[in-house]
Amino acid sequence: MDAIQFLKHQHQEAKAAFGKLFDAAPTERGAIWKKLAPELARHEQIEDRCLYGPVARESGATDPQLSRWVSKGHPEEVHTVEGLIQQTQGLDPKDERWLAAVLQIRTALERHIAEEEQDAFPRVGRVWDRARLEQAGEQMSEMAGDKSERAGRR
Repeated sequence: MDAIQFLKHQHQEAKAAFGKLFDAAPTERGAIWKKLAPELARHEQIEDRCLYGPVARESGATDPQLSRWVSKGHPEEVHTVEGLIQQTQGLDPKDERWLAAVLQIRTALERHIAEEEQDAFPRVGRVWDRARLEQAGEQMSEMAGDKSERAGRR
């Protein structure tokens, strides 16, 4: 699976997890969020390490708009979501304020995903060839697998 396919698959999983969270009973939300929040952070780590960091180093002036988004737009979006996630800390998942904060997170992530899938990913696909996308996808799978292996060793 290439890098773009990998990330799109993770996006679908995140959307499904948010759907499950919003459909859950208030008493079940905390457990779902406890699993989802670290997955969101892990997704960003994988994205930065295997896609956006290398694209920034390798693409140079090939696509100035992509370079600007990688260096400014993407980090700003990530910072926004991280701030929203911090707002959930200390709130009770049964509380409407917690639910409102998580709704803001989902909305911000939906905008982020749309921008990536409609603009950034096609640009990456023009900058990197198929082999490079496959290589990055393998790295992403390994990083995601590392998480699974650590969890299995606990």
